[in-house]
Amino acid sequence: MRIWLWFLGGAAALAAVAALISPSGKGVLNLASLLGCVVVAAVALCRRRPEPRAAWWLMFAGIVASATSTLLLSVVPGAPEELGAGYFFCYPLTAAGLWLIARRLRPWSSTRILDASIILLGIAQLTWIFVLYPLLHRSGLKPLDAFGVSLIAVSDLVTIALLLRLALAVRRGTVAGLVLASAGVMAGTDAFYVFKYVAGRGTIVTSSFSAVGWLTWALLFAAAALHPDARHALLHARKSRGDYGTPIAGFIALALLGPGLLVADLVLRRGVDPWRHALVPAVLTGALMVSMVLRLGRALRDRVQLQQELAFRAQHDVLTGLANRELFRSSLQEDLDTHREIGLLIIDLDGFKDVNDTLGHPAGDELLLTASERLRATAGPASLLARLGGDEFAVICPPETLDEIAAALVRELALPYRVAGREQRISASIGVYSGHPVTTGEALQSADIALYAAKEAGRNRAVRYHPALREAHVAHTLLADQLRAAVEAGTGFAMHYQPVVDVHTTRVTAVEALLRFTTPEGTPVSPAVFVPVAEEIGLIGRLGAWVLEQACTDAKAWHDEHGISVTVNVSGRQLRNPAFADEVLAVLKRTGLPGAALVLEITETVLVTASLEETAEVSRRLARLRAFGIRIAIDDFGTGYSSLAYLRTLPLDVLKIDRAFVHRIEEQQDKALFRAVVELARSMYLSPVAEGVETPGQAAVLRELGCALAQGFLFARPLPAPALAEFLDAQTAVTV
Repeated sequence: MRIWLWFLGGAAALAAVAALISPSGKGVLNLASLLGCVVVAAVALCRRRPEPRAAWWLMFAGIVASATSTLLLSVVPGAPEELGAGYFFCYPLTAAGLWLIARRLRPWSSTRILDASIILLGIAQLTWIFVLYPLLHRSGLKPLDAFGVSLIAVSDLVTIALLLRLALAVRRGTVAGLVLASAGVMAGTDAFYVFKYVAGRGTIVTSSFSAVGWLTWALLFAAAALHPDARHALLHARKSRGDYGTPIAGFIALALLGPGLLVADLVLRRGVDPWRHALVPAVLTGALMVSMVLRLGRALRDRVQLQQELAFRAQHDVLTGLANRELFRSSLQEDLDTHREIGLLIIDLDGFKDVNDTLGHPAGDELLLTASERLRATAGPASLLARLGGDEFAVICPPETLDEIAAALVRELALPYRVAGREQRISASIGVYSGHPVTTGEALQSADIALYAAKEAGRNRAVRYHPALREAHVAHTLLADQLRAAVEAGTGFAMHYQPVVDVHTTRVTAVEALLRFTTPEGTPVSPAVFVPVAEEIGLIGRLGAWVLEQACTDAKAWHDEHGISVTVNVSGRQLRNPAFADEVLAVLKRTGLPGAALVLEITETVLVTASLEETAEVSRRLARLRAFGIRIAIDDFGTGYSSLAYLRTLPLDVLKIDRAFVHRIEEQQDKALFRAVVELARSMYLSPVAEGVETPGQAAVLRELGCALAQGFLFARPLPAPALAEFLDAQTAVTV
């Protein structure tokens, strides 16, 4: 059993015995018990070091002041009453300690101060009627005694108010209960002492109850300081639903309490001067009424503020403070009711989902807050900004400034973001609409159609709505539905493979895996059309995994028989997946394809839209795959996003030169540029591969410049797996 329990039980028993032996509280056993509690409390405070430290030591000083007076009055023969002055010091010291604890737990507000004043004034009325007035108007009472007892009564009132304040603020627990009980016993014992003093008609009476009470005060405080949890027990505030203060019914009851008791006392008590008796209660009641009026006024203001806050929350987004969907629709409808032209922007953040998925929702919220600030600063006060949900925003603005604001938002939202200690780069696609729509639904749908057109055009741009876009949107929606159905059913997709050949021998050295999609009606859809849609609706990850599995399965036989490798395109979403390397290695293990027979192809656009941290993580994943013999190729080199930094920092093996370089390679200027790219690749130990070779003349220049590998329609079109197997078996050479 803990030592503080032994102390509490033993000291309580000792206090009871001491009170029986010496009811006056001046016996040796009583004094020894009191001094023992003081010593134990001092040692416990030094060892436990409870917080707030100043508050504990102030309450301890109050006990020491009281114990010192008791000791002096007991051991000094014929001790004058002035030696009992220490009893009065315990009140301000204890009250100061309680004040410090309560203020730290829950700071004082005007509402709480008014509540405390109302409680104090109500209790003060009772104290005046039943204690102070009878005492102060008793004949033969010494002025000093009257002042002392009055001071004790007033101090008890303050202590009780602080106890109530602390009891409502501190979290329940053993230590908090002991501290509250300790101060409560002090106030209760002194109140009993005053009552006995009044009943004894001015005679100082120390009973066994008072002796036990003062000893229990010190005992409970020492037990609290000795408790193992004392260090942090008074630092935890009780959970509160709000600062509601004293109920209204309590106000009314306290306001009527004093006058009612005063009238009853005047009627029942004979020989009382009503004017002298009523003066102080009248002042107290007036102060109480003023406090009540102020408190009610405060309550009304708080209620109005709460209603305003609730109304604001009902119409605004909690995170950003922008208008929510309901306020946006109602504002748009108001503009429609005026029959004037409206200007509307629908904004979607490109790449936000990747940030949210990789860095978590707190980082996503941080990014949304920054984007909202940029929206406010750019759109201006004449515009209404709204968050429709997720990363989608809307702006209602004057039609004459619509295009200007849209262009400015594209620029501002594309600037780097600092999120979770990292630099993130995203962009924004904006749908622009102006006109006289019949309904809000028509306006929103038109702006949404323009938004989809902006995404299909490459994102990071604003597109204005025009009727032709509606047909494209219908086709886009239909294609998205068809892709979802095809992925779920496992139909509609097929793999084709385009050979990569040696321009000197025209023999196939590798094949590039290309995904094909056919609608249920049998209409083929270009990858340039369906791949962006698959990315937009979140299917590209599943499709990429299927392509990798199928390509490795098909290439196993070709590698075993002809020694060729397979190149598979990888999306940015796959690269940002932390488990990407493990998934690739698992596919190789299942299919039996060696790592050296696989080339993973990434595009520069994926890297440019990624942050520096994301690029570094991608580089680490690719380096791990290279350790297993897998080669890495960068596709579309030189299409406008080129950065030599990627060639230096990424673990690359193959440089695929875009068809734009090959198209006019026979012209002298373009030939020189192509030669520079080939030399760059060689200087960095990369294998150059020319894409889009379509004429014998282009192939001849490639041979001249030493670019040995190429692919294009000149050599072979993409073929399904069975046709490619026949092509490899025949190794048909194209005459060039």
